[in-house]
Amino acid sequence: MTTPLAFWRPARASATSTHRPKKLNWVHIALKFALAAIFLGNLVPLAANAQNLGTAPQFGQAVQGQQATTVEGTVLNIVNWGCNVIAPVIAVACLGVAGWHFKSGRGYMGWGVTGVALMVISGLGRMAEGFITQAQGIQ
Repeated sequence: MTTPLAFWRPARASATSTHRPKKLNWVHIALKFALAAIFLGNLVPLAANAQNLGTAPQFGQAVQGQQATTVEGTVLNIVNWGCNVIAPVIAVACLGVAGWHFKSGRGYMGWGVTGVALMVISGLGRMAEGFITQAQGIQ
């Protein structure tokens, strides 16, 4: 079959348009290639990753006193990652989309509330983490 995939060929001209350039959008293709490379790079780690749990990175540990292979260590890792990385990143993206929608005159409140709610979730998780850290010193 000699027809290129729809992903790579330009879209067909609509009925209202009489002229459409037959050039490929190289910026669009390069962006898709870069995103695919980032995605594949995250699937195949080339270096060992470690958390910084104090003065030096420690491999194979979730938090001090917990093993990464236990259920508790796994849950602590997931909560830590979600509250300290994922929620703030998605919140900033939501707030950026809200600003873009506000600028273009579209509905922005849902995006804004979602971004603020994710920041609240992140803050509550970090607050709980701080309570747990301070409570470890109490005997």
